Amino acid sequence: MAMNGGHWLICADGTWPIPAVRKPLFEQADVVVACDGAYDQCLEHGILAHVVLGDMDSVENTEETSGTLWVHKTSQEKSDLSKAFEFAQEHDAEIIDVIGVEGGALGHQIAPLFALYDAPSNTTLHLDQGRVLCVRNSSIVIDSIEIGSCVSVFALGPAHGVHLRGCQWGLDGETLQPGTQGLNNKATQSSIEFTVEEGAVLLCIEPIKVDP
Repeated sequence: MAMNGGHWLICADGTWPIPAVRKPLFEQADVVVACDGAYDQCLEHGILAHVVLGDMDSVENTEETSGTLWVHKTSQEKSDLSKAFEFAQEHDAEIIDVIGVEGGALGHQIAPLFALYDAPSNTTLHLDQGRVLCVRNSSIVIDSIEIGSCVSVFALGPAHGVHLRGCQWGLDGETLQPGTQGLNNKATQSSIEFTVEEGAVLLCIEPIKVDP
């Protein structure tokens, strides 16, 4: 299969989000990447993983199926998710979605948020109750947001020239420091514009209601 460009879905080996969240992501994906033990979850759900990537220390079913590329990356300096981001970037992925970052050990739940810092800017973590992106020295427009959704921003270090439009409390060239200053804003429009001129900020969007 062609593996350059397109819409990628990276499945981490944590708890997958509810069907209402994950099903559309699988339907949209051109390439599905399973991080290590997530390959077993793909098999359980009848999903074809085009790529299995990692140090393979958590894969129980090691039978290599047709149409699946096994990429062994044994370095312990980075998580399997970070390795998957690098692999997707090497193959010019246009959109990267991620599931399976919840549950398990506390460190494994926190690490994906920081992995976003080095991830391509077109990357989104999808959780049961929302999604998280990292905006770093760039601008982003997010459409199709439910009005009234909770929007929170958290600076990863000092962030300068922060602009936010489409929410109850806008920002116009502000400087954000790490902390809770940007917690629990509200979307007042179906489209949000967010800019970080210098620095990196996590953007978290929680819809009012999530269907099961």
